Amino acid sequence: MNADVKSFLANLKEVNDTNTVSIKVPSTGKKASFTHFNVSQQKQLLRAAFEGVEGSINQSSIFNSIVQDNCSKEIDFLVSDRAAILIDMRKAVVGNKLTIGETEYNLNDLAEFDSSEFKTSAEVKSSGVTLKLEVPTLKADTNINKKMIGELSKLTDEKKKVQSIEMVLTYEIVKYISKVSIGSNVIDFAELSAYERKAVVNELPLALNNKVITFISDLKELEAANYTFEDGTVVEIDSGFLNAE
Repeated sequence: MNADVKSFLANLKEVNDTNTVSIKVPSTGKKASFTHFNVSQQKQLLRAAFEGVEGSINQSSIFNSIVQDNCSKEIDFLVSDRAAILIDMRKAVVGNKLTIGETEYNLNDLAEFDSSEFKTSAEVKSSGVTLKLEVPTLKADTNINKKMIGELSKLTDEKKKVQSIEMVLTYEIVKYISKVSIGSNVIDFAELSAYERKAVVNELPLALNNKVITFISDLKELEAANYTFEDGTVVEIDSGFLNAE
């Protein structure tokens, strides 16, 4: 590579490293410094938008990476931190104007993110089985997403249409379970492979499975309330989120 280009790239990196925004991390209640989005990250998101089901899953992992890679500190971010951080990053970098459909919104009109009602852990029981539930970290979320994409890639397009929704739901439940116990017999999900966790989830009593879904749904509803405008329009964190228009 030309020496001048190398020098210029080094200068660009220095500019990127010094352009930061301070954002409160909901799960810690403390502020952290984040560098701005870059063109490469936007391209990754746009590319994922054309990759079908796998792209939709990968898009979530890309946003996970943006939060982790752009932060100056090593933090075990939770999935529930992601949207709040990304919205504040977008306001600082792209601007507070966001067009949804044909309507222009101002991100500053959103209420300040309130995580006081968030339960990041819970315990649910049914039929003698107890589950310890925890909101997954971004790292754990990305790892499970990779397993999902790998499993989906082995299916034909026809089978994807039939099995993708069921697979995504099962793995979503897997993400939120930390331990399973029957009496004194306890399984730590962190010690299992993704496929072993999926096998355990598939054998859970239906009533217990429904309790996990309720826990996840309640969290997502609380989270969505923090980035919903007064007219009910929700900010979608998708491939077009970083666009200026």
